[in-house]
Amino acid sequence: MNLQPLGDLVLVRPIEAKEQTAGGLYLPDTARETPAEGTVLAVGADVGNGVAVGDRVIYKQFAGDELTVGEDKVRFIPVADLLARYVDGDAI
Repeated sequence: MNLQPLGDLVLVRPIEAKEQTAGGLYLPDTARETPAEGTVLAVGADVGNGVAVGDRVIYKQFAGDELTVGEDKVRFIPVADLLARYVDGDAI
């Protein structure tokens, strides 16, 4: 099943928080940070040229609405809540 966001929404698959610290300690689920970056899966029709499918983006920590599709957790995030996207060093 494919989902197409409407309006100015972006469909993002969050990147999971780390389970282990740099020192080797394992973190329980309650101590992990809410992910604030992910990969764009689809964009709505009203989203400008700034974001495309496949981009890795950073968004406000509690932005959008979470939805579980099958076994995947995805977020519908308004484009206004996106803070940045990763680009190649040559593209800047």
